[in-house]
Amino acid sequence: MSSTQPPKVSILVPIYNVEKLLPRCLDSIIGQTMTNIEIILVNDASPDDSLKIAQEYATRDSRIRIIDKPVNEGLMMARRSGINAARAEWVFFLDSDDYIPLNTIERLYNVATSANADIVVGNMYLENHAGRHVLRPRAHVAGPDGDAYLRAILSWTTCSLCGALFRRSILLAPSLPAFKNQLYSEDRILLTALLTTAKPRVATADVDSYYYCLNQESATHIRLSDERLCAQLKALTYCYDFLQSQTSDYTKLNDNYLLRYLSLYIEKGYSREIIRNFNDNTRRLLQFGVMKETTSTRFATHTWLAMHSALYRLTCTTARQIIRKIQGKD
Repeated sequence: MSSTQPPKVSILVPIYNVEKLLPRCLDSIIGQTMTNIEIILVNDASPDDSLKIAQEYATRDSRIRIIDKPVNEGLMMARRSGINAARAEWVFFLDSDDYIPLNTIERLYNVATSANADIVVGNMYLENHAGRHVLRPRAHVAGPDGDAYLRAILSWTTCSLCGALFRRSILLAPSLPAFKNQLYSEDRILLTALLTTAKPRVATADVDSYYYCLNQESATHIRLSDERLCAQLKALTYCYDFLQSQTSDYTKLNDNYLLRYLSLYIEKGYSREIIRNFNDNTRRLLQFGVMKETTSTRFATHTWLAMHSALYRLTCTTARQIIRKIQGKD
């Protein structure tokens, strides 16, 4: 397929080790009801046949452009390469193991133009191995501005970049972070900086815009080594420190957000010493009195028991696994 019209939306797809799932992703893009798009595939030095598959699709659709990176630099840098190469006013992020409904781009673009927004946020569905879909709603809380969107993220709304449309100009700010080989919380890092510094206008679209496919082999689902636990904590505390350095308006939410992550990792049986002693803020937040003041007596007691009782941790983890299976998230 070809198009003589200039693209209105650039769809950016980083590619790494996804040969089995990439065709599904690309088929969902090529079939979009909005046709004047460009499709930028960023091959992040993938060792499998993903590049070959991308090249085969490019021969059939002239809207596809391939950036073939000689060295793997990770998701943040792959997306940065795509943003720099994009020609459209709007950018849509899509991970190569996921896919989108065929009218996603058209529906989000129509909201973007009618609302004169900088970001348009749609809803996301989780898809488990059995094909069951579980809604992760965010359109009802993400707008109308960066402040509301950031508060929603700090209140546990998904922080994924995917399933939303971004005005490319706000993504080009040189101050936005892009770290090489960042394994965890890439989306959270970028969104925290973007929403805090760019002060964007945010519109919402109460439509299904993304299918996030749960992959048990991905970095976000495997059991973390101590080294990877530290990498995740580094990412979380980077966001915490960045937000604190910009304003004190979110301190309560910021404390609550980081503390709940620390508690979750302790509950899952990760090293309490690493988590508690990661830095001054983790030590402060995990004091019982601070936990009680930041959240509640019930939550503080739960975290304290998780820190000191292996049986309690096992009970909580088992209960959480059962709930996730009932919800269709595993």
